[in-house]
Amino acid sequence: MTSHQASALDSTGQVVVTANPGDGSLKSLLDSTLQVFTAGITAQRVDVSTDLTTVPLYFVGIHRVVARASGSFSTWTLVGMDDPEALVNLIEVSGFAQTATATAPTSVSGSIGTGAVNALFLKVATGGAVTEWSANSGTISFSSDAPTVACPVPNPSVNIACTIETMHVHFNVSAAAGSGGATARHAIVATDVDIPTMRLTYTGP
Repeated sequence: MTSHQASALDSTGQVVVTANPGDGSLKSLLDSTLQVFTAGITAQRVDVSTDLTTVPLYFVGIHRVVARASGSFSTWTLVGMDDPEALVNLIEVSGFAQTATATAPTSVSGSIGTGAVNALFLKVATGGAVTEWSANSGTISFSSDAPTVACPVPNPSVNIACTIETMHVHFNVSAAAGSGGATARHAIVATDVDIPTMRLTYTGP
């Protein structure tokens, strides 16, 4: 992503957040997505079977890792979007796994409704109004390779190490209805795709 595109995404995100002041999850999603691109991660085009949009979608991943002797966990977030300069369609797929050891999980698979995985569809209208669909059925699978190199930009904090990894993910998710009475939406990536991913490893207390 160019600096111009990152600036455009930031501007679009601000419009969306301003139009939806009570939606903290939406702000977090947009902030995290911008962070991935400013860290130097390049989005990967993925062929998705979906009725959210007919335009191409480009995906990036975020893998957060917290490892402590008393217990560890990982979260995965996959974000797909169309043109960042005219942001209209987004798909977010996420996962969570934990252990009672000092080694954080490197994979998670599960069904919507179990608390292990979730998915969200978003469509942005003129002025930043957003229609949201929360998936209520389907399955998702994440796995992560070991990190390879440091992110091209400096670490975001002295207590966070930013590295690049490859995330492997597939999913089949559906939402029965969306906000404002919007009709059902679905998205399918039937077999694993490899997604460029920003891995944030938290090293602080």
